[in-house]
Amino acid sequence: MAMVMCLALGGWALAAELPTANDMQPDGSVTIQWVNTTSILTTLSFDGSRGTCGARVLGKPGTDYITATIVLARKNSDGSLTPVKTWSDLSATGDMLIFDGTYYVTTGYTYRLTITATVYRDGIGEVVSGYFKAYSS
Repeated sequence: MAMVMCLALGGWALAAELPTANDMQPDGSVTIQWVNTTSILTTLSFDGSRGTCGARVLGKPGTDYITATIVLARKNSDGSLTPVKTWSDLSATGDMLIFDGTYYVTTGYTYRLTITATVYRDGIGEVVSGYFKAYSS
């Protein structure tokens, strides 16, 4: 369900560590099942040069806290990424971390917003990551 939500909204949820179990769906798709994490959602949109950045990490019940770093990067003509803004030391107590930010960019490029989070539950930290790409015209 979480993966369907991410795909429907255009965000990608990727595990930095291998998930402990996968659930094969009737259509052949695979749903990632993390140990501590329920879902990751990232969003990025532009109004001219004004970028609106958002992310949400939802931990499973019993999550103690979540830490994260978010990076906005510009895609160069050679395909490499150049970080233009980093939000670090983000944290939330409990099972949800929500981030909303704004950053002005140079138009005419594709940008990628990436969140790398650690979800702590029962003394175990699980590293997860998600990203979203958008073009600023």
